[in-house]
Amino acid sequence: MTRRAVHVASTVPVAFLAVAVGFHPVVAVPLLCGALLPELDGVRESTHRSWALHTFLVPALAYFAGSRTGVFAAWPALLTGLNSLALGTGLHLFADFVYPREMSREGASWPVRPAGPAAHWGLLWLGVSWTVQWFLYLSPEFLPWLVGL
Repeated sequence: MTRRAVHVASTVPVAFLAVAVGFHPVVAVPLLCGALLPELDGVRESTHRSWALHTFLVPALAYFAGSRTGVFAAWPALLTGLNSLALGTGLHLFADFVYPREMSREGASWPVRPAGPAAHWGLLWLGVSWTVQWFLYLSPEFLPWLVGL
């Protein structure tokens, strides 16, 4: 597990860049929350690096629910906050699996660990999770937002 300080530090330059390109400084809050969101599964060793939180599944499901109910049409700032949360999650995954890749816990390596009641189906759930998040959120909303389309 990468130290929380690394995840917090990874959000600082991105938050400054976001403010520099015109976002409100409050964008740092969802960035930080997104970077710390995957840490929730580290409470127990058996769920550390689970397919549920060490992916973009939470923002994808929130986007699906918000777009179906019309919440994002009524409050577009919530969509920016959700995208910032997903960006923070991406920063967490980058720090865990690319750089600086500091492992302080046994078994903390790629791929994400199967966890939960269906642990023996964990890799299948990981594949389903990535498919769902790609087609529900990453491809239609997050990546176009990230590149400015």
